[in-house]
Amino acid sequence: MKLKLIGVTVSMALYSLTINAQDGEALFKQNCSACHSIGKGKLVGPDLKGVNTKRSEEWIINFVKNAQAFGEKDADAKAIITEYGYPMPNQNVSDADIKAIISHIAANSPAEAVAETTEAAPVEAAPAADPALDPANASKEAVLAGLNIFSGKQRLENGGVSCISCHNVNHDDLVAGGLLAKDLTKVYERMGSAGINGILSAPPFPAMASSYKDNPLTEKEIFQLAAFFNSVSKEDVYSHQRAYNDNILLYGGGVAFLVIVSIILLMFIERKRKCVKEDIYKRQIKSACSK
Repeated sequence: MKLKLIGVTVSMALYSLTINAQDGEALFKQNCSACHSIGKGKLVGPDLKGVNTKRSEEWIINFVKNAQAFGEKDADAKAIITEYGYPMPNQNVSDADIKAIISHIAANSPAEAVAETTEAAPVEAAPAADPALDPANASKEAVLAGLNIFSGKQRLENGGVSCISCHNVNHDDLVAGGLLAKDLTKVYERMGSAGINGILSAPPFPAMASSYKDNPLTEKEIFQLAAFFNSVSKEDVYSHQRAYNDNILLYGGGVAFLVIVSIILLMFIERKRKCVKEDIYKRQIKSACSK
């Protein structure tokens, strides 16, 4: 009886671990894969290979739930945020979900100790990427299409909002963009093609995710935007800086306001000086005098 009970307990534990691992994989793909990889290098954020051995579970949970607040009191979290230029967006996941993701990362991260004590096996060279798919080799037409997509001149295939609504890019053919989100002039230098593709394919930021949830960008549009960002990053030194506090706009608005107020004032004075029915009164007097 005891052996049977032990067997059932072990089976339940193994089943629980399997389900947890499966949940962790799905949660990682849904919440993390746009910005992170496991053992494939940095994307938008750091590679998470072996993070379970470098950070405590409690540390990871605090960082995932509110990286910015945690970075104000933890030196390591602050250093990561400084390195990447912005905090990771707060993730709407439970502690149990985060633990499942950590288990998935651990299961897919080779033990660091083994890697250090054993001789590394020869690594086969990865197949060369297709140069035609590299935004750095994009045609002028693709770069121009990316510019038009960013500015809104070219409508997105699925009807999404234009990038310039929330972002700015220093480019002589663009007006100053929005201030809601980060300046993207140097985004290609920070993230590269893989990072941009990850962000635009599965936006991790709440406002962006909401905007493109039902209006996703196509692969072609993502490539064209990446080509444009690459071009901007290389040619930024030749572009003029955009100023939001333009004195011409300020003075022009002030003059227009004074002109409108003056017109209204003159109309009011004229109306006050003359009776509303003065023309009718004069006409009646003239008619009476003629009799």
